[in-house]
Amino acid sequence: MAYGPHGVAHWDGRVLFVRGVAPGDVVRVAIQEEHGSYAYAQVAEVVSPSPHRRVPPCPYLPRCGGCPWQHLEYTEQLEAKQANVRDHLERMAKVSPAPLAAPVPSPREFGYRQRLSLRVEDRKLGYYAAASHELVPIEHCLLGMETVNAALPLVQELLARVASNVRRVEVIADATEPEVALAFEIEGSWLASDERRLLQWMERTPMVRGVVLQSKGSRRSHRNPHVVVLPAADIPLVVTAGVFTQVNPAANQLLVDAVLRFLEPHRHERIVDAYAGVGNFTFPLAARAAEVLAIEADPAAAEDLQNNARRLGTENVRVMRSTAERAFPMLAERGERIDGLVLDPPRSGVRNALSAVLELSPPRIVYVSCNSATLARDVAQLSGRYRLECLQVIDLFPQTYHSETVAKLVLTC
Repeated sequence: MAYGPHGVAHWDGRVLFVRGVAPGDVVRVAIQEEHGSYAYAQVAEVVSPSPHRRVPPCPYLPRCGGCPWQHLEYTEQLEAKQANVRDHLERMAKVSPAPLAAPVPSPREFGYRQRLSLRVEDRKLGYYAAASHELVPIEHCLLGMETVNAALPLVQELLARVASNVRRVEVIADATEPEVALAFEIEGSWLASDERRLLQWMERTPMVRGVVLQSKGSRRSHRNPHVVVLPAADIPLVVTAGVFTQVNPAANQLLVDAVLRFLEPHRHERIVDAYAGVGNFTFPLAARAAEVLAIEADPAAAEDLQNNARRLGTENVRVMRSTAERAFPMLAERGERIDGLVLDPPRSGVRNALSAVLELSPPRIVYVSCNSATLARDVAQLSGRYRLECLQVIDLFPQTYHSETVAKLVLTC
């Protein structure tokens, strides 16, 4: 399996990328796109199915593009994710053999998502079809938690009543109550005529705590658009709808445990948590360290982070509203001591902040990545002064090719 929706085959001296196949399948394919040494193909016939193939339980497949690996048995999905991470580290970072621990499976293969983001077209909810912008309308998603799925018909009811151009809806379930908050992405502006319809709908739907309406240059809220997430069983964080959180709460707790295990913070130490979000790692770290400096650029996430520190009474958390690219040089210039650094960047990685990381030279770095290709690129850049000690894949996204990888790097000089 490639890092993507395709399986990889070789034929007539070319690499073929084929969607919907499993390792071990014997298939006949039809070429769709040719690009010299490689081509994209589609399955015309499965001549002999792989022992790792299964019938996807989702009724919207194969049209829906949301779960491109659902036809693979889950153990095979884990092996494929592990293999892709190993390939990226060995090929791009020249780390061979990659020090990979056994992958950590998601506690739930289905029904794990606390947060679903759905497209809207012609006032219908759904996902794009594979390799297209054609909407596949859905009424239920097997990846969503029960509370999330219970809210979908209510959202559909509102969409049928409003005239504003809603392009996307995010449904976020609360971790403690069977309630949700919603974030609507609007193209253009929210029409004044829809305000009364929205308020009337909210009065009839008590399971919807609140709504955030977002458009270019505008963001406003109705009622109480907040939910509780639990990075650890004893750490409830309040999050505003539309602010990033990990989608798989049970697997996220395993991710938090791995970060703590890799970093090994001590009571006397000062830790920096960069790309901190609402404090997914910040507050578990603060329970074990002397101080945590949480760096977050998104204003809404930073505000939630600050409010959570205040609400939890966590006095050893300091919030810095800044990008890591701006914050790291400032810390280095001030000569601030850092005993450990947690990096949890977006898919693009940390490339623009790496020179400042090297200047800060924390003894230990734990790098959490949702894109092992950019992780490998950044590990290669750090390799002159840091040794990659261990890696672990933690599967937050069953049925897809995505996963989280946690890497521990130790300063050597």
